[in-house]
Amino acid sequence: MPFLLFLKTIEDLLYQIMSWLIFYPRTLWRCVGHPLIMMQRAEQELARPPQEQFLDVLSPPIFLLLTVLIALGFQMVLVGNSKVLELDSGLASLITDNSSLIIFRIIAFASLPMIAGAFALRVLQRPLDRLTLQPLFYAQCFMTTPAVLLYSSAVTLSRLAAPAADAIAGAMLVAATVFYVAVEANWFARETKGGWRVGAACAVIVFTMSGLVLTLVALLFAGG
Repeated sequence: MPFLLFLKTIEDLLYQIMSWLIFYPRTLWRCVGHPLIMMQRAEQELARPPQEQFLDVLSPPIFLLLTVLIALGFQMVLVGNSKVLELDSGLASLITDNSSLIIFRIIAFASLPMIAGAFALRVLQRPLDRLTLQPLFYAQCFMTTPAVLLYSSAVTLSRLAAPAADAIAGAMLVAATVFYVAVEANWFARETKGGWRVGAACAVIVFTMSGLVLTLVALLFAGG
């Protein structure tokens, strides 16, 4: 019996992993093409029973996690291991292999939708607790993840010696920034019903806070 349960667990795990090959690109395509719809859907899905949530797309946290893994794999194929593994100061001294690097990257990037969700609750004058924060965290994961993929890929390309690499990396950083700020501005404008000025102001604040978090993480890794 224990062996049969083990086989069943392996069967379910294998199916879940292989299904990501279909549902990851579908989720990414929808988040890029219709980010506001996906953000609204993330909040609505959590009202359903767990077994009926996100049936045709990946759940937002899994979507973000897989993106971090894909970005790291892209980096290893293109330029090798991260330079963080070569440092021995600050938080970098705790990163000894790719497994620990993945954990730190997931925490760093997952902090962005968490901060944005908490800020949104403040702006919308809603109570901050586990029940109110989760839908906004999921919604922010959907819109943050494409920007994370662009940002991570740009950093990887910037390490190439090819003359055009820096230009392409710069364009990807601009695209990530425009996407992030534009979607946040539209989302806040819709949720607050305060118009584009309020939406733009909220988007700039969230973008600034996100930038400060990533900068702080970079300084901590460098022993700054």
